[in-house]
Amino acid sequence: MTKPQKKKKKSGKRRGQRPGAAKPKGSGKSKKPTGPRGQLRPTAERYKQIEEALASRGYLKEEPSGKWTDASAEALRNFQSDHNLTPTGRLDSVSLIQLGLGPKQE
Repeated sequence: MTKPQKKKKKSGKRRGQRPGAAKPKGSGKSKKPTGPRGQLRPTAERYKQIEEALASRGYLKEEPSGKWTDASAEALRNFQSDHNLTPTGRLDSVSLIQLGLGPKQE
């Protein structure tokens, strides 16, 4: 005859946890980061730099204002198209580098 096996009593510990180790508080999920995610909106000064670069290349027909307008987006879209970039009209790092406005190298 074989003996019936006893069921092990659960200790409430996580598997592999050391005896006496502190249990994590909460649901185990990490806290969400505080503050904005991703890149912030460019400043008016930065918009003006971008518009000036587009105007100097003949893409923006109006005076650079520092406000991103439909005309600014259209100028960027035309620039992107002429430089074999995806013509979205949205600012991205590849377009800024192509305009000569990428990261400063010192």
